[in-house]
Amino acid sequence: MNLETLKLFLDISMLKSISKAAQKSHITQSALSQQLKSWETSLGTELLQRSNKGAKLTEAGVIARKYANQICKLYEDMVTEIEQLQPAECQLSIYAIPEVCNYALPCTLFEVKRHFPHCRISLNEALSSQIEEHILLEEGDIGFISGPSSNPGISSNQVFSDQVILVTSSSRPSPDEIVIEELHRYPLIWSTQLCCVQRTLARTLMDDHAKLNILYNLDSIEAVKLAAIKGHGAAFLPYMSIKKELYSKQLKAIHIRDFQVHNEVHMIKKNDQKANRDTKQLIQYIERTLIDTLC
Repeated sequence: MNLETLKLFLDISMLKSISKAAQKSHITQSALSQQLKSWETSLGTELLQRSNKGAKLTEAGVIARKYANQICKLYEDMVTEIEQLQPAECQLSIYAIPEVCNYALPCTLFEVKRHFPHCRISLNEALSSQIEEHILLEEGDIGFISGPSSNPGISSNQVFSDQVILVTSSSRPSPDEIVIEELHRYPLIWSTQLCCVQRTLARTLMDDHAKLNILYNLDSIEAVKLAAIKGHGAAFLPYMSIKKELYSKQLKAIHIRDFQVHNEVHMIKKNDQKANRDTKQLIQYIERTLIDTLC
């Protein structure tokens, strides 16, 4: 048993999956299983119940997790104290949903670098569920997701709300306004990233939600926007992603009477975050200035 085995075991405990833990650490699942089996052999007991549904801690595994957390924390405290002997370089890792990563945060980070020129900042794009995993595993310091987090290990607060608009190519004839019951008449290019649209439509249309004329699903908001500009169909897109195209009249908004969708963006952090003092100051600065510095 070594420290790396403890960390891998804690990853399995967090993710409830040996394969996900192996993927996170960039090792093969068989190599991880061998390390874990060797440790179980030395302890004389099984730590995990393995099944097709994932990995669940045994009673001994719960005890092992408690002490593994303590050992890893003691090691991290030792490393922190040693690092404090040298001038620390501030680092911040951010994960954000695509529309926030590409359209909202670049201006904020420009201002952050002006006030913290020596800090290294990385901005990474991911889906909301993936972002929560990154934050829980402390691969990211803060995240920006769609809607609040329900994970008890994460604190979240709404930082802004962006309207999601139905748009189509300005080159194609289309009405200025429709009612929600007419939506099925329009071929739609669907973005799998905008869960807020799916939730709102499901509540509004109820059983008729399945009758929408969805041409195809695309993972990328940019791809959806390009298809809409080309006249392939109508699309729901966040306002922040189409401001320029609306102004230049490449896209036209179709108002839906008595119907609105908002993408409520929440900033998330792990509870009892282990960031150093400089990184925490940087996070607090972003929290204070975010609304005024968004693109």
